[in-house]
Amino acid sequence: MSKILTIDIGTTACKVIVFDLQGNILAKSNREYPTYTPQIEWAEQDPNDWWSECVSGIKECLQQTDGSSIVAIGLSSQRETVVPLDKDGNILYRAISWMDRRSRLEAEQISQEFGKETIHKITGLIPDSTFTATKLLWFKKYEPDVLKKATVFLQPKEFIGYKLTGEAATDHSLASRTMMFDINKRQWWQDIFEFVGVKQNQFPKLCYADEIIGYLKDDVAKMLGLKSGIPVISGGGDRPLEAVGAGIIGSRVMESTGTATNVSMSSNKVPELLDPRVVCSCHVIRDYYLIEQGISTSGTILRWVRDNLYRGEKEKGENAYEIIDKEAENSSPGANGIVLLPFFMGSRATRWNPDARGVLFGLTLTHSRGDIARSVLEGISYEIRACIEILEGMGLKVENVVSMGGGAKSTVWSKIKADILGKKVIVEKVSEAASKGAMLLAAVAIGARESLIEEKREVLFEYMPNPNNQRVYDKVYEIYNELYNSVSSIYPKISKISS
Repeated sequence: MSKILTIDIGTTACKVIVFDLQGNILAKSNREYPTYTPQIEWAEQDPNDWWSECVSGIKECLQQTDGSSIVAIGLSSQRETVVPLDKDGNILYRAISWMDRRSRLEAEQISQEFGKETIHKITGLIPDSTFTATKLLWFKKYEPDVLKKATVFLQPKEFIGYKLTGEAATDHSLASRTMMFDINKRQWWQDIFEFVGVKQNQFPKLCYADEIIGYLKDDVAKMLGLKSGIPVISGGGDRPLEAVGAGIIGSRVMESTGTATNVSMSSNKVPELLDPRVVCSCHVIRDYYLIEQGISTSGTILRWVRDNLYRGEKEKGENAYEIIDKEAENSSPGANGIVLLPFFMGSRATRWNPDARGVLFGLTLTHSRGDIARSVLEGISYEIRACIEILEGMGLKVENVVSMGGGAKSTVWSKIKADILGKKVIVEKVSEAASKGAMLLAAVAIGARESLIEEKREVLFEYMPNPNNQRVYDKVYEIYNELYNSVSSIYPKISKISS
């Protein structure tokens, strides 16, 4: 039986999965690594941690299933995170994460130099410290030797691909998250390179997500316990791969909540009415695009609640998330008057306010931690609604929402989303959608499949809006937006104090 091995370098962990060609999971490993925060708003990762956990994960999977029939390796990863390597492949600086906000000033400088509208029109992106170009400009100003010594700048799955094959390659989906790529011409945007201090030859070769970038090196194969020469397929960014794994086409919207939340739709063209608050990137599907909006902190806020309000349960070894769900469900719609603004690390789409901070509004002595937990689930859902309203304002038809990621495991949260969005929320039997997308791409690349689109999809749950709850949430949603507008002018003052 032929098998495909996938490697997903996520924000918090490396997932290694072995699939059969029908998409069934045969073996799985999930190994976490740290994010380093040497200063406020900084977030770095050590690529050696990625590789170490990748190696361990592959070996762990090979203990669960025979690796001799693995016919391809597919790649997936977080986006925008960048690591510079020298000519010998040595790491010159820890990878600066997509979460890192140190390059906010550099984002403003790029915006002033080229114009926000021009950048959006060419790259589909909005000047923000999330994207790679701003991090490179930061290197130019504060670590110029890194730019001089760097032979290549790689994003996470590209680094893994390089370690496996010795080849440095990127795909359109990751190239289009650098803010240095023309999504209409599908080529590098030359004008920005000199400004940020790099040359085009310092970037990996460009290929499609379903192309073979190289073959597993002999020494690496021996170390991993795999046969040498296995084709390694480029793959792409985790979000577009999730969209493939979730079958996001037509009027379906994907809401994927893990560390962060992504709201996206696919399109076979760049929309004519592209709202300036949304980003449009190249899809892993050839000649397609993914229209995206992102909430920087969502699952991370729930973890914060777990670690601070449910620490005792966690230390006892209890499933704190199950307790959070139960207590949140016992609270009432509207969280008994508590409203949360979920901007714990600034706001990306739809607000694009790097100074934004989290707000917990309406607290009284009568409130419980369950009310606070519910306000978190609701606050994130309100922002998802804001994202969907923008898509509809662009003339896109949104009929239902496919919920993905760890957030989809929560029944109470799925019900809250349906009530707040006023749309059917669907949870499908798609385990590990990004890895599934990488598997499908790899299967197409080696000729084992003809199409990336799966005709039959198994639905686990469907949640319809409750009209009574919906009426409550419509009123609170107005308060939510009014609250943001009321405090937005204060954010820069708080930002200066905490910086």
